[in-house]
Amino acid sequence: MVISCSDRERSNPLDPTNPVTGGAPTGLVIQSNRDTVTLQWNAMAVDDLESYRIYRGIGNSAPIFFDEVGADSTEYKDISVFTDSVHQYTIQAVTAFSEGEHSKPQTIIPGSINFWVADMSLYSGRLTRISYDGAHMLDYEYFLTLTAVAFNPRTRTAWIADSWAERVYELHTDMSVKREIMLSNPPVDMAIDTTGERLFTLLKNENSVHQLSFDGYLHESIVLPTTVSRYCRLAYDDITSSLWISNYEESLVYRYKLDNSGDSLITFTGVQYPRDIVADPLMGGCWVATIAGITLIIDDGSVSVYKDSMDIKDISLNAVNGDCYYVGKNLDSGQWATGRLSTQESLRDEIILGNDYPDLYSIQVVPGQGPRGFLVSQAYDWQLLRFDHRGQTIGAMSGFNARLDFALE
Repeated sequence: MVISCSDRERSNPLDPTNPVTGGAPTGLVIQSNRDTVTLQWNAMAVDDLESYRIYRGIGNSAPIFFDEVGADSTEYKDISVFTDSVHQYTIQAVTAFSEGEHSKPQTIIPGSINFWVADMSLYSGRLTRISYDGAHMLDYEYFLTLTAVAFNPRTRTAWIADSWAERVYELHTDMSVKREIMLSNPPVDMAIDTTGERLFTLLKNENSVHQLSFDGYLHESIVLPTTVSRYCRLAYDDITSSLWISNYEESLVYRYKLDNSGDSLITFTGVQYPRDIVADPLMGGCWVATIAGITLIIDDGSVSVYKDSMDIKDISLNAVNGDCYYVGKNLDSGQWATGRLSTQESLRDEIILGNDYPDLYSIQVVPGQGPRGFLVSQAYDWQLLRFDHRGQTIGAMSGFNARLDFALE
């Protein structure tokens, strides 16, 4: 067989007409992990290769030369990123005699947090760690039947509850198990007190909440006058040192005052089919997503209802300013909406997304001042969607069920 000079040239990885490389490094993958963006690419088998050049563009700017690494490197970490800004990267191979083509640009939006996502469907059990822009999977692991996830910023570890295994696990950020605590019954939900280093588990069968130390020592068993099912939810209120428990099937909310020798358990009836319950991070009390609006119960026991014409699927509270974000469907028109109640503006209602984004069932807001971005799950398309504070899509990822629990790292 005769090989022509032009064939030999095209086999050169730096040849622009090379059908595999196009003259540029291949396999460029980028990921953000909080305030760091990592680039990885395939090594190029090129004689006299001296370096790889990194090009970066911020916002609408085209990538310009940013840094350079040696020929033996196939990874680069950018630690000088700008939160909430589009970063565009390309790389280029350089030899002693020439420069290759630029790789196809890759974009990412780094930020100060990552998302932990627990799939609470009965047959999934997947725990996923996702980048700030909701577009890059950082890690995942499978368990049996997940019912809750929480993150402890003091120890930089995550806690998960596994109902089928009857355990809670403390995990490192690489998802390796740091601690495993066996429980007496299946946990349907879990909450943590990072300051007091306490763990609360809501248990089926014995219808109780167990208060444990982080090392698994049982301090208190709180028996509830209700039947705990997988549709019950639990929240810890560190402002008033209380636990809030909702029961969907019985339309009840309970408040249990911790460290209180008096009337510790208070019952709130008529909360119509509560789906989720979230403690207010600034004032104490709780917010409840129900089939007939959002119920707010404050510390003195007063009850208010907002958005009572909507079937609210889920809520999320901004830990910095207390705004309540929600997803739901209008009971009369059947139109879907995503919005927020602004605590800085007397709970003024702002619609962020309309019926163009139907079937949203779970939501997690990114904390901060003013309007904020958020992550939602969309049923039937089985995907996560990440929106910025203007309601513009900045990331998406498929392969997720609708019933999810979120935590922020």
